[in-house]
Amino acid sequence: AFAVSRDFAKKHGLKTLSDLGKSKQKVTLAAGDECPKRPFCQPGLEKKYGIEVAGIDPLDIGSVQAKQAVKDGKDQMVLTTTTDSTLDQFGLVLLGDDKNLQNADNVLPVVNAKSAGSQKIADTLNKLNKVLTTADLTELNKKVDAERLKPADVAEEYLRDKGLVK
Repeated sequence: AFAVSRDFAKKHGLKTLSDLGKSKQKVTLAAGDECPKRPFCQPGLEKKYGIEVAGIDPLDIGSVQAKQAVKDGKDQMVLTTTTDSTLDQFGLVLLGDDKNLQNADNVLPVVNAKSAGSQKIADTLNKLNKVLTTADLTELNKKVDAERLKPADVAEEYLRDKGLVK
């Protein structure tokens, strides 16, 4: 996903990547150094949305440094994830990918079949798959990343709330 500062979005009337393309605003993008060649990054933004990427600031995807660069106005947009729970802390908002540039990523549990491949575990994970949503995952990330709660405690509370453990 791509995010901009709340102020930048408001100033230019942006809710989607199409809005950004239509605005003709040039942007410096805080993204990984592979972005200029990655079809779902700079080339896709330019071809699919008509966004003029003036430069790439080679910061890790969704890193604190990348989000801070956009917050500070050094960059105008950051490549991040839809489940980034810290965007609000940086005053950032996601722009809708209304032409589906990014592939959908689906959360999928993966375990070592040798050590954890029993049918009981498979059945349990299938139950989790039926209830875990992107919104849930974002909230879980927020509790761990922003609120600094222990991952095991957050997971246990979620599983109890969903009736998956007693």
